[in-house]
Amino acid sequence: MPPKAYPQLLSVDPLSASEHTHTLILLHGRGSNASRFGHELLRSANLPERLPTVKFVFPSARRRRSTILKKIPIHQWFDNYSLEDPNQRTDLQVEGLCETAAFLRDLVVHEAEILREKGYEDHDVYSRIVLGGLSQGCAAGVFSLLGGGWGENGQEALGAFCGMSGWLPFQEQLSEILDFQIEIDRESLEGLEEGMDQLGIEFSEGSNEEDTDADTDIEEEEDDDDDDDCESNDDNVNIGEDDDSSTDEYVKYKNNEDQTSFDPFDGDSDDSDSVAGTEESSRTISAINHVRDILDLPPLLSTGEKENPTSCSTTHASISYLRTPVFLGHGAADPKVSVRLGEQMVQLLAGPLDMDVTWKRYEDFGHWYKVPDEIDDLIDFLRTKVGVSVQT
Repeated sequence: MPPKAYPQLLSVDPLSASEHTHTLILLHGRGSNASRFGHELLRSANLPERLPTVKFVFPSARRRRSTILKKIPIHQWFDNYSLEDPNQRTDLQVEGLCETAAFLRDLVVHEAEILREKGYEDHDVYSRIVLGGLSQGCAAGVFSLLGGGWGENGQEALGAFCGMSGWLPFQEQLSEILDFQIEIDRESLEGLEEGMDQLGIEFSEGSNEEDTDADTDIEEEEDDDDDDDCESNDDNVNIGEDDDSSTDEYVKYKNNEDQTSFDPFDGDSDDSDSVAGTEESSRTISAINHVRDILDLPPLLSTGEKENPTSCSTTHASISYLRTPVFLGHGAADPKVSVRLGEQMVQLLAGPLDMDVTWKRYEDFGHWYKVPDEIDDLIDFLRTKVGVSVQT
């Protein structure tokens, strides 16, 4: 039986009548829909005016029966059993993740064709498409990103990914495949900084000073069956908060090539480094293939394997979509999707998968996107990483 069709999406053309340079596809959280999430985000963040050459596309998840809500059908990208520990009952997630990823791949091809009709070259259109999402939308989107399969040939890379208040599905299984140890205690930044130092990844923390007297909150009403899309208190969208860009810096993770650990066998390191690099690359391919297997995509074969359907020499470095820059933001006081889950996702993406991740943690903020702080950070990310034109 073929999967049910997805509801009609919300599409908002660029404010600029003569120029369409990029397309931003954003997925809502569980229990919401394209219209509710899209209209509120565009209005509260003033995105059309700030990004006048960007087309905004908001898909709607189809209704799926929710296991934790006694099989009540709700809009969700995939079913999941627990938000405290998303690694429980991962079998419930497979069908929805597979269908959602296939839907997104088709949507991306459709949007690429529209950009192609605008006159952009074939090799350029996919780099002008940005995928992202909030909460479960972030989780579904980032898992689809790791699976790849973008474009008609299945080997294109998107321009960027942006996620808010999300997590990485199957994180525990991927960590085991990658032989990567993630710290359990993530209540403070101290443990995260120590873990990043051990990985040789640079960690810097902005002061993130806030003017609490200027906070004004907007709460979006949600269905009673939504336990993942926005909070029931006054901590959802903050409008009017002073933004001090000189002190509110990004927390970034990147390869730190200038720092190397001491090797007592330095004189004999060439062969061992080569073997270690090969093993690390093989683990990466295995982890990506695990994702692709869940998403019903053909496997990538490691270097040396025969009859590789994708490449005769697939290595970590040759997986182009792993070079897609990623922005992730999360409220430190999120009561629904713990910031710990966001930090674990960052460690895995920036560590063994060696992805370009910009991480932003918002103190004293809950489960939603933060205006203006997080939106300002996201817009600056799109400007610097993707080349999106920003109206000041």
